[in-house]
Amino acid sequence: MIGLKESAKFIKENDNFHLICHYDADGLSAGGIAFTLLTRLGKKFDFTVVKGLDPKNMEEIVKPEGVFLFVDLGSSSLDVVEKYLGGRKVAIIDHHKPNKETNFVHFNPHLSGFDGATELSGSGATYFVAKEIDEKNKDLSGIAIVGAVGDMQDKTGALIGLNRLILKDAEEQGVLKVKKDIRLYGRFTRALPQFLSYSFEPAFPGLTANETACYQFLEHLGIPVKEGDKWLHYYELSDEDKKKLISGLYIYGRQMGVPDSFLNSLVGEVYELVNEKTVELRDVKEFSTLLNACGRNEQGEIGVMICTGNRKEYLQRALKLLEQHRKNLRNAILFVKEEKRVKEMSNIYVLEGGNKIKDTIIGVVAGMLYGAKVIKQNKPIIALSLDDEGMIKVSGRGTNYLVRKGLDLGKALKEIAVDYEGAGGGHNVAAGARIKPEYKEVFLKKINETIGKQLS
Repeated sequence: MIGLKESAKFIKENDNFHLICHYDADGLSAGGIAFTLLTRLGKKFDFTVVKGLDPKNMEEIVKPEGVFLFVDLGSSSLDVVEKYLGGRKVAIIDHHKPNKETNFVHFNPHLSGFDGATELSGSGATYFVAKEIDEKNKDLSGIAIVGAVGDMQDKTGALIGLNRLILKDAEEQGVLKVKKDIRLYGRFTRALPQFLSYSFEPAFPGLTANETACYQFLEHLGIPVKEGDKWLHYYELSDEDKKKLISGLYIYGRQMGVPDSFLNSLVGEVYELVNEKTVELRDVKEFSTLLNACGRNEQGEIGVMICTGNRKEYLQRALKLLEQHRKNLRNAILFVKEEKRVKEMSNIYVLEGGNKIKDTIIGVVAGMLYGAKVIKQNKPIIALSLDDEGMIKVSGRGTNYLVRKGLDLGKALKEIAVDYEGAGGGHNVAAGARIKPEYKEVFLKKINETIGKQLS
């Protein structure tokens, strides 16, 4: 692949690195892999976790000496990186669509004809470089899968493309098990009624966002909900009860008119890290949520250290951040409902978070509104919040159903934001941008028109 050997050579031949990674689950996974790689090679380095590469961040990143290694970011900000680091030694390992050609060392699946939105994540790209340097680094494959799932690259029901090669390595290394099972979030951490009530893809009319109805549904199926005073979780059920629940949900969904295309997403591949003792880390999807909790609470360095295997010092801090993250999300959802902060346009929903919902979680909140039954699955949602610099953070979220109809939020936000002195990009189902507040109304009008054309 283009740039793979060059990136490996760059890392082997240089020292005194400034490692920069993105603050989401994929970025922190990539940061953890790169941190471990540089440590094993005996390199000197520091590391920084950032939300993005805007001029303010670049001014803080630039150092007078050393070389720069960007992971899970940089490709869509090449013009900015070149402005501040032109002529310096720089390597970029990323999976977002490049916005131009560059003379920097650059490894990105798009350069070799692979789709970085579905076939390889930023952590996966970083893993391939680590593996290229030394096959012993194949033990980092499990963390690469955490990043890929955190980036929603399994949204079709299974990881595809180059991710399959990483899965194979992870299974051979004995760090990960691939199973066919129910794909609802929270198999290890949510009590059964919550496990069902928070489902939105697929959503089950009468069950989604209704814990009492879910409790009664489970009782009707004869599935135990408690063991004494302890709430049971899905992973604690017998194989027979798991099959009973899946069959019951499928039958219920057919009766309630849930489309087969939605019901078929109920079961698919799930990925478990077999050596993890902590339940919050065993399911790859839940591991990625813990990393998001670190990044979204502006302590991404804790997530990076968790990915390096440093658990004694950092795990309890990460779990507290996860608890805070869940609390922040709950409060945000309540705020949206009580203050009626969602308005409907012809082709999109708009969430006005203002300065009441942090820009670090506005996208997560937007996605949760489907499951909370605040919005229907017939349109994507564009969420807005103010960041620390007074800019509007834009987060777009959709569903697999909408993607199949033609939705591409990443393309839409990238093309439109630049017209309003901003920048944007991302993937088809989830993307983001930053714009100046004075352009809000005209921006929303334009994005509404563009999404309408995509979905038609």
